[in-house]
Amino acid sequence: MELPFRSAAVDAFVHATEDEQRVLAALQALLPEGVEVRRTRLKGHYGNPIVSLHASIGRRKLLHELWRCFSTKLRAGELDKLGKIASGRIDGTCRLHLRLDKQLAHAGEFALSDGGDVIHLKLKIDAYPAKQRVAAKLVEEFIAATRRGNF
Repeated sequence: MELPFRSAAVDAFVHATEDEQRVLAALQALLPEGVEVRRTRLKGHYGNPIVSLHASIGRRKLLHELWRCFSTKLRAGELDKLGKIASGRIDGTCRLHLRLDKQLAHAGEFALSDGGDVIHLKLKIDAYPAKQRVAAKLVEEFIAATRRGNF
């Protein structure tokens, strides 16, 4: 089955109590080689320093590599879980929003998370017409194909 994504954005925040290099390594565990990570300094609500790490992917080949890396390094059962929750994670602009455990990512493994200390993965779905239900059907079929090894 063809990859249903047009682009991807990957983001993580580095709080003052975290090692920026460890968070960067967690991000790079997901990203294909050669994808640039932009770094932006921010201030928290109480003036605490925060660093935002951001990467964008628009090239089809890199999107394939991102998905392959993501899907092969997912913990056991996580792809099934993703298949069940994906339609609820798609917004009105046809973006699939996923949160990945930052600590596990640093160890080279991925798991979905509902927490706040996460890597945000946003995948723009190439749905026509650009409707949430059309995007959800595409993603559900694609995840099922990935589980069967047809990607």
